[in-house]
Amino acid sequence: MENNSLRIDQRIELEIEGVGSAGEGIGRLSGRAVFVPRTLPKERVLAKVVHTGSKKIVAEPLKILEPSPDRRDPICPVFGRCGGCQLMHADYPAQLELKKAILQDALSSIAGIRLESIPVAGAQEPLYYRNRGQYPVARARGKVVTGFFAPRTHDVVAVSRCRIHDPQVDRAVACVRFWAGRKKIPVYDERRHRGFLRHVVVRAGGEVLVVLVGRQDRKLPLGDLLRRLRQEVPNLAGLVLNINPARTNVILGGRNRVLWGRDFVEEMFMSLKLKLSVGSFFQVNTAQARVLFDKVRGFLGRPQGPVVDAYCGVGVLATLLFKEGHQTVGIDSAAPAIADAKTIASTNRVSTCDFQKGRTEKLLPRLISRGLKPRAVILDPPRKGCALEVIEAVAESRAEKIAYISCHPGTLSRDLKRFIELGYQLDVIEGVDMFPQTSHLEVLAGLVRR
Repeated sequence: MENNSLRIDQRIELEIEGVGSAGEGIGRLSGRAVFVPRTLPKERVLAKVVHTGSKKIVAEPLKILEPSPDRRDPICPVFGRCGGCQLMHADYPAQLELKKAILQDALSSIAGIRLESIPVAGAQEPLYYRNRGQYPVARARGKVVTGFFAPRTHDVVAVSRCRIHDPQVDRAVACVRFWAGRKKIPVYDERRHRGFLRHVVVRAGGEVLVVLVGRQDRKLPLGDLLRRLRQEVPNLAGLVLNINPARTNVILGGRNRVLWGRDFVEEMFMSLKLKLSVGSFFQVNTAQARVLFDKVRGFLGRPQGPVVDAYCGVGVLATLLFKEGHQTVGIDSAAPAIADAKTIASTNRVSTCDFQKGRTEKLLPRLISRGLKPRAVILDPPRKGCALEVIEAVAESRAEKIAYISCHPGTLSRDLKRFIELGYQLDVIEGVDMFPQTSHLEVLAGLVRR
């Protein structure tokens, strides 16, 4: 069959041979790749064409004709519709192999790094692990619903129980959903930029923080909500209103008002007492964060000079390293994160740990040009990876070691290639599965100067 004869809605049979970067199965039709989500290598499938382009064909699976022995029944009733999980149809050991294959393919095709084996630390608990949930709010058939956006849309798929969130998150969200419906709280309509309640954000651990994201500040009938929350979530630390008046996809606005309790949670992590506020970044899988941080500490070794922790978030890693004798400098662009980092350092009696607010691509080159000579640099950038200015500044500093943490194999591979061209070599690369049931994998790449 010629590809140019393919029509939308046409049915095709395929042998799935590989896996794409988003966890979808890949088959071949007249030499061209066909991407089929929710399928696995070694399966034969009947699929329906939904997109034909010059570079890519996408098809939706209709029937698994020959299933893989790694296939399992997803435990979530909205799997495939909400877009949050991509690999719940594979058993967990197979998920780890698929993620490893995605990483190996990116390293090979983008950076020219060919590795036969990459260790991946799987999670002991591959379900109910996320310590933070962000639920958009909508109305459907006259009822208030919370859930997640369907892939490539802003249509909310209603979810009452998410199998990868800490159960405390869903209990808190259910309380807000019931209250908003009963009290007729106006739900935000993003198309018309009207209404009030946009999102419910919950951070859960030893304590629970519930955040209502509203379009404007307003008085709310909180009595019923607080009674229900305190009954269903006994370790509730606070209820906060975050005000976000902007017409934007960004979830949180810049202003918070405490409605009850406080606007942060406290918990123990490794040897540290943490304070985590509304907008602060912390790894979503607490158990696997311990594994990752231990690997970083092992790679850096004994204290031998200054360590820069770029994109440091609330500064947990920098503070741990400082307590072990490293001289650390933490950099982050988010003011709430730096404020929390300083509080965490002070609480843990390492108040001389240096945290600075600024964009890494601006602040790090400036610090290095002013004489900072780090022995090691930790990079944990957002999914877009490091700006070229960051890579060049690190290379110019002649840092002996770079610990690069990434959840995006593509941008990681691109940046590793750049570092190798600037005089570094890859010493170690390991995966830590921070996101079971999804196609994402946290990776630690350790580089040393040649």
